[in-house]
Amino acid sequence: MPFLSPDNPLWSHLLAFLLIVLSPLVSYFYERPFLRRISSSAQKIRFYRYIVCAQWPFAAVALWIAKPENIFFPPSGHGGSVPPYARILFETLLAAFFILGLMPFFQSLRGEKVRAAYAAAYHRSLDDVSRLLPETHRERLWFAAISVTAGVCEEILCRGFMLRYLDGIALHLSLPAAIFAAAAIFGINHIYQGKLGILKTSVAGLAFGGLFLFSGNLLLPMLLHTAIDLQTVFVLRPPAQQSAVPKPSQS
Repeated sequence: MPFLSPDNPLWSHLLAFLLIVLSPLVSYFYERPFLRRISSSAQKIRFYRYIVCAQWPFAAVALWIAKPENIFFPPSGHGGSVPPYARILFETLLAAFFILGLMPFFQSLRGEKVRAAYAAAYHRSLDDVSRLLPETHRERLWFAAISVTAGVCEEILCRGFMLRYLDGIALHLSLPAAIFAAAAIFGINHIYQGKLGILKTSVAGLAFGGLFLFSGNLLLPMLLHTAIDLQTVFVLRPPAQQSAVPKPSQS
């Protein structure tokens, strides 16, 4: 088998190593300290650009290695049938996660006070990592780009590719076990958010994996992942009355 052929399993093992080992190390030793040092909008935008520029090439490599038809549809090999207890668990998680996950957006439509309360909650829940949240118009544009990037690229890598890798290439896990393992890998890749962040993103990974399995297509997890991240731009927008207040005269 030619070395440069995408069918060479070496490429799958290499990408899996980057996702399972190298990426969490970068997250902990580079991303977490960098976020704690952010003190200007320029630094924040530099981090946004880094995320966007890093994820798209990895997603493209995953598509090259595994082929789109294997990425966008869940594995159907051994272990493809989900036990009833696992299906009930996943369906419960899916309903709870996506209702609660999109609640900030829908609740913020009720008025400025509710939106401001959710904005404050965003900052409290993220603690030190709240420095990553956008404040200026330019930051919100870049954060929107990150939301789309995460929704597309993370689903390709941590669901489409990783489930295929764990289920059929490496460990030959059953699909339920592969979904749990991929969720844990997704969580550890967010180690820059601390222990609570790892837990939250692992639960999110479990929900996205279940949705991928039950919907039979990666597009719906991509759309909902993007929507949940993108609502941050709406919730953290400036108060409506802020733009209506005239600036004081400089004379």
